[in-house]
Amino acid sequence: MTTPDRPDTHPDTVTARPASTASADEIVADIEATRADLGATVDALAQKLDVKAQAQHTLDDARSRATAQARDLQARGQDLFAQARDAATDDDGNLTDQARSIAVKGAAALTAVLVLRTIVRHRRQR
Repeated sequence: MTTPDRPDTHPDTVTARPASTASADEIVADIEATRADLGATVDALAQKLDVKAQAQHTLDDARSRATAQARDLQARGQDLFAQARDAATDDDGNLTDQARSIAVKGAAALTAVLVLRTIVRHRRQR
């Protein structure tokens, strides 16, 4: 088990106990400081031992990372689409000869796949 984080104190800055000749006000101030330190320690321990809060924090972190990655991927996809569109069209927005050829070949391949799929289904039904 690790030691809790103590937000207001540091091992190097621990205050010394009041001297035996300390006034009542100094002793009361020391007691109050000790109570505050103890309260901070208890709060830190409670936070570390709160499994539900830790799980929620982990879930929130994962959700924010996933959202950021989704935004990045969306922006990247939009950039790639714009690059592909720019490469496939001329200045007037018409398809280039190479892009038209690729589109026709893709449409022919898709048609061939659909026809073959229909033939295979038809033969299986017999």
